Amino acid sequence: MIIIGAGLGGLALAHGLRKQGIDVAVYERDAHPGARPQGYRIQLDEPGLTGLRECLPAALFELCLSTAGAPPARVSVRNRRLDVLADKAAAHSSAAADVSGPRAFNRPTLRQIMLLGLDGQVHYGARLVGYGHDADGRVTARFADGRTATADLLIGADGVNSAVRGLLLPGARVEDAGLRLVYGRIPLDGSTRAQLPSWVFESIFTVVTGGPGQPHLGLGPVEFGRRPEEAGRALTPPVDLSPVGDYVACLVGAPADHPAMPPFAELRTLAPAALRDLALRWTGEGWHEDVHGLLAHWDTDSLFPLRISTAAPVPHWQPGPVTLIGDAIHAMSPVLAMGANTAVRDAGELTRALAEAAGRGEPFVRAVGRYENRMREYASRIVADSRQTGQQRVGQR
Repeated sequence: MIIIGAGLGGLALAHGLRKQGIDVAVYERDAHPGARPQGYRIQLDEPGLTGLRECLPAALFELCLSTAGAPPARVSVRNRRLDVLADKAAAHSSAAADVSGPRAFNRPTLRQIMLLGLDGQVHYGARLVGYGHDADGRVTARFADGRTATADLLIGADGVNSAVRGLLLPGARVEDAGLRLVYGRIPLDGSTRAQLPSWVFESIFTVVTGGPGQPHLGLGPVEFGRRPEEAGRALTPPVDLSPVGDYVACLVGAPADHPAMPPFAELRTLAPAALRDLALRWTGEGWHEDVHGLLAHWDTDSLFPLRISTAAPVPHWQPGPVTLIGDAIHAMSPVLAMGANTAVRDAGELTRALAEAAGRGEPFVRAVGRYENRMREYASRIVADSRQTGQQRVGQR
């Protein structure tokens, strides 16, 4: 099997296939794992934790859990004066995942763990430029540097700007959701935690909204169950995980048509200090003093901009030796924290379908068809729910 993309979904799938005795190679366009910022906090609950457990070796799954934080399993929405608009329980994990509630992961740590055990299977600097169907039913991928790879199945796990989707489903559209974010961290070092308002730590995620069509603030604490570097050393054999301190993921977002919003091409060129100044303009007068206090603790060097996208519905397509998982097929607004959950769920669903086909001696294409039918069913609902919630809370288009 060939997987295009070494993000969370692609790596989960690689482990899942290896557990089933299926040969796999992962091709990633980035030159190395840290080639570009990919965010900080990731929330996994149901069904992401179940998919993660299905795919990962038991030792790696336990290592992931040991480094995750477990904030109160509630999601809160407040207005700019911090009046509570909504406060509800976050999704519960299933008994199969053997976890008591949703977890907050540090995304770079999670990805670093998921790369363990895949030595020689992940190939960097490999930008897909095309693929062809061979006479024997297999598929050959072609890369910009001249490399080729042939397998029974090619899976696009290459994100919102998926090259595989562009080739397989050229009519599939990923739409601009009309939101721009400045994303960063508030380090919880020294006395900082004591200086932050207690309500920040009372939910796994909090949205402070200025109202439809207005800026918003998002906050998610990441307090490690065990520091990654310590958890890695305790493993047998020990592994090196990069040291990371506790933090609060902090984003400020605004609609693309906000008067103080530059075009995204310009936003991408701004230095972190300029991004900070811009976000402070969005959350000026009328916002509670707690918000201003929180942003005073923002780590300026951690800031980078994001444009939010969402997938348009895709007409049914015929299954074949090429398929898609994660944002490559169902990009969604982050307001429900279901993007990573759904990508890892896809990895588990596809692994299970392929393992069943192998056990029955069926062609893999039949398994792909079953997976795609199932994935379309659950993912289309989540994309629609994310769009609706984003429209209600933060002015998504």
